[in-house]
Amino acid sequence: MTRARDAAGTSPIRRIAGRALLVLGVAAFAVLASLVWQRVDVPIEVVEVSGELTAAERARAVEVVAAFLPAGLVSLDTRALRTRLAAESWIDAAAVRRRWPNGLEIRIAPEVAVARWQGDALLSSRGAVIEPLEIIGVDSLPHLAGPPGSAPDVMRVFQLVSDVLRPLDLEIEALKQDEVGDVRVRTRDGVQISLGADRHVARLRRLTAVIGSQLRGRMEDVVSLDARYDNGIAVAWRDLPLDEEGSARLASAHTLETEDPWRLQPER
Repeated sequence: MTRARDAAGTSPIRRIAGRALLVLGVAAFAVLASLVWQRVDVPIEVVEVSGELTAAERARAVEVVAAFLPAGLVSLDTRALRTRLAAESWIDAAAVRRRWPNGLEIRIAPEVAVARWQGDALLSSRGAVIEPLEIIGVDSLPHLAGPPGSAPDVMRVFQLVSDVLRPLDLEIEALKQDEVGDVRVRTRDGVQISLGADRHVARLRRLTAVIGSQLRGRMEDVVSLDARYDNGIAVAWRDLPLDEEGSARLASAHTLETEDPWRLQPER
């Protein structure tokens, strides 16, 4: 009976003591971890932003980073910061890296504009709309325009037309697509080109054939080229009226140099 009582009497004490030691151990570990965290998760004091950026872009990047800086070097959510930077329309990609002991390195690849869009925006080669913080050095870029949401489609048409016209020594100054898809182009030489709303590849192929065979060396005298026909193009010259009837006659008499004029039927 004595042994049983001793065992029964000491067993709860041992259990309480063991729990107390466990609590003390956990508390000590928490204190130690807190001290280590405070030593490691130091405030970020140095932020380095690199990339081919304008002064305004660099300042904007620093502003975005500053919103995350209440967090320390370890607790900073680098993925969230990278996502936030990439949300800026003028940024193509961003990389974020901690730099010990108290720094942060931000590398930014800005979007490269290949055209101006509408009045005050730019376009990348992917058709992404860039809202620049400042307009610098873009005066020579072609001007593109189209209905809301049409930027990617307009960029695809622009690239197609550019690839076709470049070998002909023609460079696009402006391209506009209207609400129904009708595409009109103006070259830097002032030639107006109408391509319609569909079958652009076939119409450009026809345009290339006519320019290469009939208008080579005479483009400085051309005012407009209308490819919205099922079997030819209409040419308007600088010293003749620009009405559609006159253009149609020119397409047969001067471009084809044949006695039988084309049956020109303008389409959209």
